Amino acid sequence: MKKQFLIILILLVLTMGAFASPPQITQISYNPSPAIPGSMITVFIQIENNETIPQTQVTIELENTYPFEIKEDIIKEIGTINKYGLALTQFKVYVDPSAENLTYTLPIKITSKEQPNGKITNNPIKVAGKEPLLKVIETSIQKLVPGQEQEIIFTVKNIGTSTAYDIYLELKEDRTVSQSGIVTEREITPLGSAIAFIEKLEPKQETTRMIKVSVNREATLKNYTLPITISNTNSAGERKEQITNIGFKVSGEVDFDISLRENIELIAGKKQTIALELFNKGAGKAEFIIIKLETAIGKIEKPKQFIGTLTPNDVDSIKTDIIVNSDITTHVEKIKAIIEYQDTDATIKTKIIEIPIQTYSIQDWEQKQGNNPFQGIIIIIVIIIITIIVWKGYNIKIKNKKN
Repeated sequence: MKKQFLIILILLVLTMGAFASPPQITQISYNPSPAIPGSMITVFIQIENNETIPQTQVTIELENTYPFEIKEDIIKEIGTINKYGLALTQFKVYVDPSAENLTYTLPIKITSKEQPNGKITNNPIKVAGKEPLLKVIETSIQKLVPGQEQEIIFTVKNIGTSTAYDIYLELKEDRTVSQSGIVTEREITPLGSAIAFIEKLEPKQETTRMIKVSVNREATLKNYTLPITISNTNSAGERKEQITNIGFKVSGEVDFDISLRENIELIAGKKQTIALELFNKGAGKAEFIIIKLETAIGKIEKPKQFIGTLTPNDVDSIKTDIIVNSDITTHVEKIKAIIEYQDTDATIKTKIIEIPIQTYSIQDWEQKQGNNPFQGIIIIIVIIIITIIVWKGYNIKIKNKKN
């Protein structure tokens, strides 16, 4: 009888082991929560042995399933869990950057020696914080010129973690409206609709769009900011809008020209006065202007002169004496004008302009003025001959009357 009871007891224990279940997940958490696309989360898992017998060689295994990728160990060996015992472990899990704002499931499998087939449970992991974020990362130009129309190419990039749809890029005029309703127009004005459309931008994707602007001819040369409005729809169908400011500098290039104020011809060995006019034909203002004059035809008494400032479409003049070399020949010589100035960017620049001027040798100048001595002798001879002819004609006429 005792032997039979012992056999029944052994069979009962074996039967309980056969029908025993592996440890169960009683708690799961993850940090950060919710999970963020493109980042790592730590998954904490607590399991409990609810059986009256120990569970040995217990393992926990996580499965790689989108959007999750298990880092480090994919299987953790827990060992033995006594009856009604607890065990805690953790895993490092990477969330794919393309994951949307949804709740995904993470399969977890628990096995033991007593239950080698184990049990798989699907545990929810919420993914959030995934939004498109659009930025203007570059513009084709940063300088605008007064009185000109210019095309600006904007580079727009999605630096967020989700796709942006139906994107509108709008350049709004920098203007103000007073309380009385008076509108103050600004110096930079968008032309046309000033709106560019982009169908969609994936995360890290960028594209370009062009918007045309016009700058007032009388615009003050300074820095300006223009508000750019970017609106888009996210993956949930929500419409969002953001405003960013783009900086531009309105500046014009200085364009000098210089010429003789009066037409003058230089004569060898003479001291003469020359007057020069300096023009600023550009759209930028030049300051601290200094003119240096150089030439090989003589000595300039004031070779370096200070002018100061020339605004756009402005003119100023300088005057100096030049002593022309006595051995100069007749030809077209050049006076070199070296112009040093500071432009609107506070940069010191230099421009060289050569001014053509006619020179004469003494002989050629006298000949040009009719002072050739041989020419005077010829004229005297002609006068004497004419006088003789007239005198002879007069005498002949007197004789004819006497006869």
